[in-house]
Amino acid sequence: MVKTGTAADLPARVRRAAEDARVGEFRAVYRPRSADRRSRTWLVLLGLPGLVLLPFAVAFLLDGFGWASGLSLLLTAAYLGAAGRVLVQEVLPGQSPTTVHLFEDGVVLSSWRAVTPFTWDAVTELRVSGVRSAATGVATWHLTLSGRPGTEGEALIDGDVPGARELVETVSREVTERVLPKYLSRVETGGKVRLGPFSVTRQGIAKDGEFVPWENVDRVEIEGGMVHVDRSDRPAGLTAIAAEVPNAVAFGELTRRLRGDVRPDGNGGRSVRSMNG
Repeated sequence: MVKTGTAADLPARVRRAAEDARVGEFRAVYRPRSADRRSRTWLVLLGLPGLVLLPFAVAFLLDGFGWASGLSLLLTAAYLGAAGRVLVQEVLPGQSPTTVHLFEDGVVLSSWRAVTPFTWDAVTELRVSGVRSAATGVATWHLTLSGRPGTEGEALIDGDVPGARELVETVSREVTERVLPKYLSRVETGGKVRLGPFSVTRQGIAKDGEFVPWENVDRVEIEGGMVHVDRSDRPAGLTAIAAEVPNAVAFGELTRRLRGDVRPDGNGGRSVRSMNG
């Protein structure tokens, strides 16, 4: 769910991390719900019967009822074993849900085991992928942020959470605005920008040994969780999974700038095409 409010409403550890990182004014909180809710439901359904049966199993063992104690032990072990598996694999570390706290100058990612702040200026890589459910048509967004060496955070944002798409677009826009000038400067001075499997130079784009000069680049799109570099000289272009391309939106904007195919937006700036799940 998404929740607005003030910084005073945040958990103390999140508030301290935000103040230390100087991420600015608090905006909103985005909490995942679907996967975690399902896991916790199974944990209750399996764990509760096991806990109820446990004292009976102990009592039967103390009273020496062989068949009753054996059956109760078997059922208790089955229920608690299944609940323990859900707990370890889906609820505890590595699968714990991450909450995204959006601020004016960055985000703070928090789970029960860690709190990681990122200012927009400190983000070096942003990887975004969206998986759309065939049943509901709703996309679940996976965000991975990387900052200073050794600093990384991940979050899953359910598409049915109000404002989920806007959050993804906000993070993509803020990161793009900061890394794009660095990429342009590097290419314009004769350098190379490497983004996942793609390499961008003043001459064109390369991927896996295949080179496409700018005059043969038709367009670059991010759609359906894929990055497409369409060619004007042949049907097959260059493609890659969006999650494998760090700063994929910045990559798309960089190619449009170098091709001279940037459309002005209504505010006198430059438009950046958003990512689709």
